[in-house]
Amino acid sequence: MIVWDFIYHFVLDYSFTWQVDLLFSALILFMGYYTGKNYDDSNEAVKALSKSEEQVKNLNEELQLVLQNISEVVFHTDSKGEFQFLNHSWEEFTGYKLKESLHKNALHFISLHERHEFLRVLRRSISQRIEKAKMDFSFQMRNGQFRWGEVNIKLNYDENGKLAGTVGTISDITERVHNEEELLEMNETLAIESQKLSVAGQLAAGIAHEVRNPLTSINGFLQLLRDDADEKTKEYLEIVFSEIKRIELVLSELLILAKPQSVTYKRINIVETLDHVAKLLNTNAILYNIEIQTSFEQEELYIRGDENQLKQVFINLVKNAIEAMPHGGNILIKAELTDFNKVELIFKDEGVGMEKHILDKLGEPFFTTKTKGTGLGFTICLRILRDHSADINVQSEQGEGTTFSIKFDAAQQQERKKREPLYSL
Repeated sequence: MIVWDFIYHFVLDYSFTWQVDLLFSALILFMGYYTGKNYDDSNEAVKALSKSEEQVKNLNEELQLVLQNISEVVFHTDSKGEFQFLNHSWEEFTGYKLKESLHKNALHFISLHERHEFLRVLRRSISQRIEKAKMDFSFQMRNGQFRWGEVNIKLNYDENGKLAGTVGTISDITERVHNEEELLEMNETLAIESQKLSVAGQLAAGIAHEVRNPLTSINGFLQLLRDDADEKTKEYLEIVFSEIKRIELVLSELLILAKPQSVTYKRINIVETLDHVAKLLNTNAILYNIEIQTSFEQEELYIRGDENQLKQVFINLVKNAIEAMPHGGNILIKAELTDFNKVELIFKDEGVGMEKHILDKLGEPFFTTKTKGTGLGFTICLRILRDHSADINVQSEQGEGTTFSIKFDAAQQQERKKREPLYSL
């Protein structure tokens, strides 16, 4: 305005007219304000744009960081099925580099025998305008190894309904597929073993029936002999009757394979049971130059169970130990009270031992290392112990013997005594 006044009045020598000066001054002020405001707005817009560009850049960097570090493969294909984007997980997933995989058709990396099924599902999805699809497929890595993958695809369509491209993820499910196959094989094995046990149950029922008939006759004739026998003979006959009774109980227990039987669980002193088993088999052990040693921490260790069934288990373990010691040795039967209120029984021999592959199969029906064995004895023992909620552990090394450890829940040592009556004097 000063420059304008100097030129207008002093240079051009115009007279002062306040109306013209005021109007022109107002016009210049308005133009200056409008120009300055536009300049300031432009600067603010440039700053905002720069800030937005920086935010977009940071967002893209974070997105790329997530995509490149995610364990699953993330991909994007065009309408022809050619890869336009792949994250770094692709290299670990397939063994192929990103540079050699980009702009190649995705079907190139799928196994030939699965490519037709993949195309069938994809074409059906496109024809029905389905936006999401999921399928499993096998693929061959660059090193030749075959693996399994699960792909989740999002199909994108243009305005005309034609496929514009896809985005999705691929997960490695090789371990899951292998686990499912192992589970299927395990179920088939269990079905076979169940069928074997069913046959074994029928055989057990038949054997028990056939043995009981002559045993009844033997028992009857021995009863007649006892009436006319002397005292010494009667003493021997009592031992025979006791063993016949045990044979009958064992035959009854053999029916466990056929069907579950009701058993009588009561509080028993396991020390007495083990001592009886040791004395019963001691004569047989001496014939093989074997000594059965016992080591009991206490004279009374109580558990709850069926004594006859447990005797069958202990006899089976000791007999197996005797057969595993052809050159003689010692068998240790030990019983002790451990922590957590457990009664632990240990059967340790100095026999030939077992290899790991035999230990893994121990307890399978019909599996035996004996030439004349049936492979059912230890199977029955495991079932009895399972019914008694007992834990069994087997340790064995070839040439160094075998140790069986069985743990039961301890029962109350003594019954609560009745209160004695009080008598007044």
